[in-house]
Amino acid sequence: MNRSVKKADLFLIELVFNLFIFALCAAVCVGLLVHARRMSAQSTQLTQAVYLAQSAAEAWKAAGLQPSAPAAQSGGLELRWTAQGNELDISVYQGEELVYALEGVTYLG
Repeated sequence: MNRSVKKADLFLIELVFNLFIFALCAAVCVGLLVHARRMSAQSTQLTQAVYLAQSAAEAWKAAGLQPSAPAAQSGGLELRWTAQGNELDISVYQGEELVYALEGVTYLG
């Protein structure tokens, strides 16, 4: 009888150990998913910032038109620029954090 109790104890210890390993693997997977989601959001934000800057740069290059007013854009992005002569420097901000900068866009006209 004593021998069967030891086998049952070993089985329970093995089961607890397997559950611990499973929980550890699940925690690592959740951490990786959270990190991937954060990277995806940053990538989307950068893509939107590049699009805003590119649109402003194309308008400047084609006709020398500056953006009408620095205003908040979709996604909380804000377009800011400085013009010096025939060159335009464009910056895209999220709050006070610089997301993307495009410097030295030249007016072709």
